[in-house]
Amino acid sequence: MSGPMNPGAYGDALADVYDFMYPHHETADTVSFLGSLVPEGGRVVEFGPGTGRVALPLAQEGFSVHGIEASARMIEKLRERDPESTVKAVQGDFSEHLIDGNFDLCYIVCNTLFMILDSEQQIETLRNAAAHLVPGGRVVIEAAEPSYFHQLTKPTLQTRHLAPDKLMLDTIMVDSVNQMLYEVHAVIGSGSVSTFTEASRYAWPNELDLMARLAGLTKVDRFADWDRSPLRPGAERYITVYRKAD
Repeated sequence: MSGPMNPGAYGDALADVYDFMYPHHETADTVSFLGSLVPEGGRVVEFGPGTGRVALPLAQEGFSVHGIEASARMIEKLRERDPESTVKAVQGDFSEHLIDGNFDLCYIVCNTLFMILDSEQQIETLRNAAAHLVPGGRVVIEAAEPSYFHQLTKPTLQTRHLAPDKLMLDTIMVDSVNQMLYEVHAVIGSGSVSTFTEASRYAWPNELDLMARLAGLTKVDRFADWDRSPLRPGAERYITVYRKAD
């Protein structure tokens, strides 16, 4: 079940409901965290900016923000929100696509790195992130802490209330041997039902550190949240800051 997937398929399928799936209540903390790692007016690149939830506020803070996004539908939504193109987004596969110029920061949020389904390609993505950076530049990865999912032995159901008239049912299945997670998203609303199967290949924090080291990056910090709270057992995610060698 873990064959290759079109990199833009997730965004193309869910662009219309993506902003409901990931509400903006923590965006200010995310932007503050990322902005603290960059000099005033510095250059940043996001791998998978989606509709611009993080990229747009960073641009409004005065940073030069670029993005590599696989989904044409996501780029359409971003340009609707950003008609002046303050975020310079290009369509491409961020595991291999390069933008000219050096950046102070590359960030990958919302578990996007794990949507690459092969560990070697995840390493190549981290290597590509490092290739965009000035010496001493930072890479920030936000990823799901996999302990809860890893112990699942049968499918489980979660519900998201997207809007007063829209509901998402997520059926979650795990292949713990191969560290693969599958979510069947069913969006119900306005008299219609649409489905999309999302696949992700999760990694443990120490495993991610090893992959980053192979890509030429060194861990600087790790937190459980954008408020810099320490990572402890039971955390739902982990946020790691890596540094490119001088």
